[in-house]
Amino acid sequence: MKWLTGSPSALQEQHNNRFVMTQLDDLRTVLPADHVPGSGPGAADEPVCTIVSSDPQIVDLCAAVAVGAAVRIVQCTDPQDLNRAATGPVLWGSDMAGLAGDAGHRVDVLAGLETAASELWSLASRFPKARVALLPSAGQWLGEYLGLWAMRAGHGHTLSLGATAGGLGTSTLALLLAHAGTLSGLRSIVVDLDPHSQGLWPRATARPLTGIGWEELQHSGGRLAAHQLAETLPQLRTTSVLTWSQATEHEAVEEQLMIRLLAAARQGFDFVVLDAGRYPHPQQGVINQFINRQVYTAHGSSLPAQGEVVLCGKQQPRYEPASSAEILGTFPTSSRIIKAESRGELFDSFKSRGLRQSLANLRLLPQLQGQKP
Repeated sequence: MKWLTGSPSALQEQHNNRFVMTQLDDLRTVLPADHVPGSGPGAADEPVCTIVSSDPQIVDLCAAVAVGAAVRIVQCTDPQDLNRAATGPVLWGSDMAGLAGDAGHRVDVLAGLETAASELWSLASRFPKARVALLPSAGQWLGEYLGLWAMRAGHGHTLSLGATAGGLGTSTLALLLAHAGTLSGLRSIVVDLDPHSQGLWPRATARPLTGIGWEELQHSGGRLAAHQLAETLPQLRTTSVLTWSQATEHEAVEEQLMIRLLAAARQGFDFVVLDAGRYPHPQQGVINQFINRQVYTAHGSSLPAQGEVVLCGKQQPRYEPASSAEILGTFPTSSRIIKAESRGELFDSFKSRGLRQSLANLRLLPQLQGQKP
């Protein structure tokens, strides 16, 4: 089934709201402009850094740190083989750092053992933009450095939906937008972040859930690789869904798990839709680190003071004069949606051209590369 021929293209991303609160320097002041994560070829792949060294002890220490930061590390033993198009950080071991300046290679971090500190600091004077990591004591700093880069390396456009009241149909809208992305050719996922959620899966289908949910992720305890996330999550008509496996009371998602999950989702998918429940979310600060766009759902009589808003519900909108919110459009819960939900096949509602047009008019889908506006 086609999405919507001639539908208005979604607005391209105009600004990036992601900002990571950290004591580390902003990576845009650390990495050269042409090597900022997400700005070059391969940015859509799993984050990869490079260690240029033949010293097994340096390589092993850096590899252990990279694994903890959910970053794949590639060893290079000959600087001539170094990929100049690589977008990830380039670490140079103290045994080979002296060769970096000869051919003008990029040097992001100089890594070496504490016993070679004087040699490493002497090399650092030749590379004023490079950071120095004396291992193993600087392992925590290096892990934070790589982790922060990995968080920003994801390419997936991330949209967060926050409701100003209950019963607006925010979860239904999130599911439909994610599937609209799938029908547009995007690898799409909807993530259930509502603290009071009873599970998104029963809203979408009557079929039994197959795949992992939040419960399994909470007990995983390890890193979340983007490809593993895409392979193990349940899918409904090729749209991935992360929700709670059981419609019962559950513990809140821990901050570190949410960070790892959102980072992996941005790396593994083109379009990430977050159903965040009532705004503000208890961990809104974490969510803000990853999203490209925050949109509110509201009644016409209860608009937020500002921001982008989708009016939901059956009542006629009554705009509040005191609000400076930008109304993107309306999304009423139509009889087509209600009937599809009652049959346990929410995505059947896409058979309605009117529904597809309503979603397209909201302009919430990211524009595909090469797509004409």
